[in-house]
Amino acid sequence: MIKRLSGAIIAIAIQTATVHAAEMTLVNWNIQTLTHPADTVSVFPDDYRRQSTDYADLRRWRDLAWGDVYLLQEVTSPAAIDAIFPVREGWRYCISGQYAKAEGLPAGPVCASGNITPHVPTSATRAQFTAIAIRPGAPITSLDVTDVENLDVGHLDDGVIRNLRWGLQAKIGLGSSSMTALVVHMKSGCFDDRIDQRYWLQDPTGGEVRSFHCDTLGRQLYPLRQWMEQREAARDLWLVAGDFNRRLDTGAGGFQDEVLRALTGYTPSRTGQDQDNRSDIAISRSPYKEASNCWREFRDPRPQALNLADGYNMMPIEFFLMGSTATALVPAASGLQVPWPNPKPDDARRLSDHCPSSIRMRLN
Repeated sequence: MIKRLSGAIIAIAIQTATVHAAEMTLVNWNIQTLTHPADTVSVFPDDYRRQSTDYADLRRWRDLAWGDVYLLQEVTSPAAIDAIFPVREGWRYCISGQYAKAEGLPAGPVCASGNITPHVPTSATRAQFTAIAIRPGAPITSLDVTDVENLDVGHLDDGVIRNLRWGLQAKIGLGSSSMTALVVHMKSGCFDDRIDQRYWLQDPTGGEVRSFHCDTLGRQLYPLRQWMEQREAARDLWLVAGDFNRRLDTGAGGFQDEVLRALTGYTPSRTGQDQDNRSDIAISRSPYKEASNCWREFRDPRPQALNLADGYNMMPIEFFLMGSTATALVPAASGLQVPWPNPKPDDARRLSDHCPSSIRMRLN
């Protein structure tokens, strides 16, 4: 079951012009530890302090991606989102209710639109949250958002149990049609190492919190698969977007990455026989077996030490994962990566070490 703060769904009614075609562009973007311009607190001690020109360039990058809906990770507050997607210009956005919990606000996602003043954080620390933003004039007629808390299975770090990021579910309406998107930011540190299947096959609720990154990621896959099963049972049009912190395309031949095995329920043997007794869920992804273009100009193809070799890995970790209904509505050629143009060596640090990507969906 999706866990909701206070069981409530936040709803925003969005007034738009007549929708002539139920088509929208969705952008997936991790905006590295984004704080608001006046914030004196950072997520990590060595975070770069962005200047006004950096925020202006992030707004430029936003428009280069040109989405109707932005599915965001690593934003720290509504005020931080507003620096890139300002309500005074007609943007609307919501941040995960995990932010509300951290700030002692009423339970549920925190949203801003119209004349609402974006909330400025007052707590002593900053954390990364998932969020969604809607472009002014986008053909979106409604937006219902709710939290998916059970992705926070906890992680044991130096004897301390630390929280993981919640998912943010958004039911997006386009006229008489709708689709459900889940924004995620999964546990980092297990980019392509083995994940033991016992963790993704067992409900982590009440279980032992793990200290190994791959065990923790495996535990997160159980509730994520559960969310997909619920969407399939409801015959929803759905997708999951975000930073999976996993190179899903590093497998060769018939090998399926453990994350894909966990979510699809398909574990082929050498002869192609499915060894997983769970029902299969057909999932496509974008990008698909495509090298990342993000900051590729600064990768060293000939690292001078073995421990530096992984820095040249060009496979992406951010994806759109789509159910079969969504897959049929997204042209394969519509998937785009949007790297920063004419980059300089310090641009990744001052803007984001992640680049936006997009897909275009046309609803019936």
